[in-house]
Amino acid sequence: MKGEVMRRTMVVAAVLLMGAGALSAQRPLVVTALNLTAQSRGSQSQAVLPGDVLQYQLRFTNQRQGDVRGVVFTNPVPAGLRYVDGSAGADRQDVTVEYSADSGKTFAATPMVTEVVDGRRVQKPAAPAQYTHVRWTVRGSIAPGAMVTAEFRAELPK
Repeated sequence: MKGEVMRRTMVVAAVLLMGAGALSAQRPLVVTALNLTAQSRGSQSQAVLPGDVLQYQLRFTNQRQGDVRGVVFTNPVPAGLRYVDGSAGADRQDVTVEYSADSGKTFAATPMVTEVVDGRRVQKPAAPAQYTHVRWTVRGSIAPGAMVTAEFRAELPK
């Protein structure tokens, strides 16, 4: 991505809905990316440069007739970028944010990694730069027509 033009950001995001029935909506989840650094320097260019910070926003809209429960967003930190510590959040109080440092296999508020120290394998908290995925879990229900917005930031290392 260094020095390349970012014409369209493709981010894989999964939304899991627990309960009966599938969503009949065509696009209940929209993922967008904004280069905050380019915007702040007044650039119209879509190039992502070393040190640029991108804000990823996931917006889910309940397009069903009734409430939905068990909504989970999972989004990878794009390859080549690093998660910005403390940047993940949502616009609702009932959303839990968790992270993965093992390509989305496991999630925790503070994911652990195994390191070898003095010949022994020890578990240590992963550094935010090691996060590979971010997951948001909505604990409550989402009313028909209501939206939930989640976001995080990632940086292209210098």
